Amino acid sequence: MTLQQLRDLMAVVEHGGFRAAARALHVSQGGLTKSLARFEKEHGVSLIERHAKGVILTPQGEEFVRYARSVLFEANRTEEWLRRVREPRAPCVRLGVSIEPTLKFVPAVLADFRRVQPDVTLKLKQSVATELVAGVRDNRLEFAVTRIPLHFDASDMHVDVLIETESVVVGRSNHPLASATELSELVNCDWVILGEQDLPGAHDETIWELFQEQSLGAPRIAAVTDSLFGVLSMLIESDCLARLPRSVVRHPLAQGLLTALPLKRPVRRYSIALVHKASQQLTPEARTLAAMLASFARLTRST
Repeated sequence: MTLQQLRDLMAVVEHGGFRAAARALHVSQGGLTKSLARFEKEHGVSLIERHAKGVILTPQGEEFVRYARSVLFEANRTEEWLRRVREPRAPCVRLGVSIEPTLKFVPAVLADFRRVQPDVTLKLKQSVATELVAGVRDNRLEFAVTRIPLHFDASDMHVDVLIETESVVVGRSNHPLASATELSELVNCDWVILGEQDLPGAHDETIWELFQEQSLGAPRIAAVTDSLFGVLSMLIESDCLARLPRSVVRHPLAQGLLTALPLKRPVRRYSIALVHKASQQLTPEARTLAAMLASFARLTRST
């Protein structure tokens, strides 16, 4: 098995077919097809099936691609290190953050991190927990600071819990139901969900689970957006509600504009954790940032 074979496979997967992959790799389609067929025969596996609309991975292929992607990530990182030795460039850290770390942790440590690592650029991805964990697993992110998703499989992850926090139901400060104490009073309200539009169910602090717990049917979803600013704008300018971390209401941008409804039933608490792949070592720059985030979390817990 060679790195080029793995790159050929990933090109076919990412481009959706042999023709597009061959163009991207600047090789012949026939040669690429034969190369992958020979690889499958030599190792006794079936990775790809051809269909009218392109190719799809077999169950074996889906499992193998996860390993192949990790191998190529480490190979690319090794090549990047060699390039940096020859031609030094400013390094970067690819960090994923969910809502609360976006508002609280990262801004608090950024200035200190810049003083220690002035040549390092942070590449931040703000998204929902499920997408961030997938990004870490797929090596698109070095690590993530995120709430722990429900049913989280941590078998291949190193998880360092930073704080325990909670979510609340949020609306504009002069919302007509701002004094509601029961979720049942809100069944006719419209809701905004922060989440990935193309990943049904992959929502941060979705209201669905609260409605299900109290047998209230399905909430009325007015909008789904992957933008925190979009959620805040819709809440401020309408009677929509959302379920968000309490820290959103306390943030200077929202103070006086948004309020947490005083529901009697306790809102479920959840953990914010620093997550990275157990099988991979963080870069020195990423380790420095992770240590600063963990230190800030400890200070937060003690105050």
